[in-house]
Amino acid sequence: MLIDSHAHIHLDEYKNDLNEIIENAKKNKVKRIITIGTDEIDSKAALEFCYNNDFDGVEVFASAGIHPHDADRGEDSLLTLKDIVLDGGYSDKLVAIGECGLDYYRNNSPKKDQLESLEFQLQQAEDSGLPVIFHVRDAWDDFFAVLKNFKKIRGVVHSFTGTKREVDLANSYNLYFGLNGIMTFTNQQDQLEAAKIISKDKLLLETDCPFLSPEPFRGKRNEPANLKYIAEFLSKLRGEKYTELSEYSSTNAITLFGLK
Repeated sequence: MLIDSHAHIHLDEYKNDLNEIIENAKKNKVKRIITIGTDEIDSKAALEFCYNNDFDGVEVFASAGIHPHDADRGEDSLLTLKDIVLDGGYSDKLVAIGECGLDYYRNNSPKKDQLESLEFQLQQAEDSGLPVIFHVRDAWDDFFAVLKNFKKIRGVVHSFTGTKREVDLANSYNLYFGLNGIMTFTNQQDQLEAAKIISKDKLLLETDCPFLSPEPFRGKRNEPANLKYIAEFLSKLRGEKYTELSEYSSTNAITLFGLK
């Protein structure tokens, strides 16, 4: 069994062939998918997607969060997110806060807004007991500086492309690492070396679909079925059996997100 711990299958990109996408996932033994919210409107859409679709053989869960690119949406956005998280109406499908974090590579939102949004969502995570899905790009020092003020946080660094330094720092906060198709085409050897040393009890698989298609599908729309190719690549990279990596990464996702 495989679990896609970070996808966006509620987006319109899949509207016209959703059933085929789910069938493809089933054929490649992807049994659970977490579809990710990126602002208060998208988060509600992700959750409603879970309730409005009943897929035979594939369970879909969702997260609710505000992406650092959208951190400038203002206080109303954060308060709406808080209502989504705490009102309890989505409790059986809502499994995480996020994705949230810091992105200093694109800086689509001012750093001040990104930091305030991240802190707000970390507080929601502590209040709700939910784990957090983090997006961190070119902002590691500020990210860990914020995280140290929130002692109860559990979470995963999604789309991890850090080095051994970041692995060691994340380990000190007991974080998980989400690895995706980037690993199959990166030319950064330090990223590959970091992927090798992530402990078995902290590795998650993800597609981030419709983005970041792995080799041999680069340039095409990504989908949960492609998790198979990411798992195959990582098992070879880490010198492990495919079945072993599939099993422990799925167990990790069930543990972190409390999947039933």
